Amino acid sequence: MDREQSSVLVHGAEGTDTTLLVTALAQLILDPACRTLEGFQGLLEREWIQAGHPFHLRCARSAHSHARLKQEGPLFLLFLDCVWQLSRQFPFSLQFGERLLLTLFDNAYASAYGTFLCNNEKERSLCKVKESTHSLWGWLSQPEQQQKLLNPLYSHNALVIWPSVEPQSIQLWQGLFLRWIRPSQHLDEAWAEIQRLVEENKAPVKEGTGNRLSQSLSDPCAGAGSR
Repeated sequence: MDREQSSVLVHGAEGTDTTLLVTALAQLILDPACRTLEGFQGLLEREWIQAGHPFHLRCARSAHSHARLKQEGPLFLLFLDCVWQLSRQFPFSLQFGERLLLTLFDNAYASAYGTFLCNNEKERSLCKVKESTHSLWGWLSQPEQQQKLLNPLYSHNALVIWPSVEPQSIQLWQGLFLRWIRPSQHLDEAWAEIQRLVEENKAPVKEGTGNRLSQSLSDPCAGAGSR
């Protein structure tokens, strides 16, 4: 698609599992609009929810499901893991961070919102999900929530981001699989420090501070000699 500008037909047995996984990842890799917070939410709504991924069946151990375990399949988790691998290999190319992926995983299995309920649009319509529940996207779109989800290192990248699939390039998503046995305090503090530094870099630099910084860069010994 990228090199030959050709159309591709992706079709699985039912088109609601690995088909969605492949098409969603392809769009994330090819289309920079899907790497923004709003674009990623639209991608999930279009390619997973409206396309009919059976969350009720696949997330059989969720708080809302009574499905048989033989129909369980962590396809959505696999997708989120792939997105995390992309974010690790291209840390500046995705506008959202790990916290959004963890929030999506949690809400797919136990949620106060109706976004991931039922198996398809027909079931959601019969159960009147939209009328009786709130949308997860509405909550995530609130400014105070968005601030927690954004990647402070994000820089728009119009290029295709082809990930490495070599075994040594794939790492364990510790933020998810080890989060209950690994303290996250230091990681949270480091992330907060990164956000602070980025915000300071965006803020206007005072003239005096700018002059001192310029002087120190041009004469590194000047600062040391004044001490």
